[in-house]
Amino acid sequence: MLLFLGALILLIVFVDVLVTTLILGGGGPLTNRILGKIWRFVLRIHHWHPNHHLLFLISWLLLIFTAWLWFSLAFLGWCLIFSSSDQALVKASTGEYANLWERIYFVLYTLSTLGLGDFEPSNTFWQFATAIASISGFALLSLIITYLLPVVSAATNKRQLALYISSLGGTPEEILTRAWNGKDFGQLNQHFISLTSQITLLGEQHVTYPILYYFHSAERSRSFALSLVALDEALTLLSYGVSTSVRPDPASIGPLRRANASFLKTLTSAYLKPSRHCLPPPSLEELRAYGIPTVSHHKFEEALEMLELRRRALLTLIWEDGWPSNAAKPLHTLSRANDLDDDFSIKEVLP
Repeated sequence: MLLFLGALILLIVFVDVLVTTLILGGGGPLTNRILGKIWRFVLRIHHWHPNHHLLFLISWLLLIFTAWLWFSLAFLGWCLIFSSSDQALVKASTGEYANLWERIYFVLYTLSTLGLGDFEPSNTFWQFATAIASISGFALLSLIITYLLPVVSAATNKRQLALYISSLGGTPEEILTRAWNGKDFGQLNQHFISLTSQITLLGEQHVTYPILYYFHSAERSRSFALSLVALDEALTLLSYGVSTSVRPDPASIGPLRRANASFLKTLTSAYLKPSRHCLPPPSLEELRAYGIPTVSHHKFEEALEMLELRRRALLTLIWEDGWPSNAAKPLHTLSRANDLDDDFSIKEVLP
């Protein structure tokens, strides 16, 4: 029974590791379930007693926990296998059979590929098992290392992309009003072209490394969830709220909008369930105050009704990233990019 149970645990672990690290379709069934439950539990506590710095720490601890979980379960599986027989190992110096704790010690240094030689397999079967254990330990450690490094790189890319979007503006309206030069939106379309490829890449990284979904930033300007919502709502304003006479080239808006939709589809297929509520509508009045021509309120409201499901998913994205649902309202997000302005930076540096 111990031999069978140990082999079953090893099979589950290595299927999960191989699916997570080598298959591009997402995480393994074991880690996906465990990490999802942990994140939901921590998120529930966070919304009850908000602490963004703790949520940021938890997101990185989940990455370390994944590596620990794989190695621990592999260690447990091999311990069960070598514990199935009292005669599996002998002491190299005396030829006596190893006891339970000595077999556990043997498994630990075999998996770590140290190969100290204090104990030896007693027969051919256990020699073969030892060789397989050593190979599996080397393969597991190699896969863990090659998995952790690109995940850290992708998480950094996620924060960098959020900061890029924040530099354009903290709210949908601010993204447009900062780009408005009195007659058109200047070079805003060039930013859209650049963002299209970056968001597409990040979406594929979420497919390859699903743990990226749990990475949280304590700063609003570095929160990708808030940045994506602001960007997508800015595209909604440009596509349906701004007068056609001043809209940027559709060739720059369309691909970015579809890239955002693809990213949301990736998340909704595995994590997000659209909220029952919808994002508060962007403000046409704020655009008009800057002299930007807009369509009528009635026409804009009709367009928002068509986009209800998309905007409900965006609201859930904010909530699942640890931010309150009212974080989407302009008054609450206006300061999200202001701390990037020159006057703020000067105030922080000068005594």
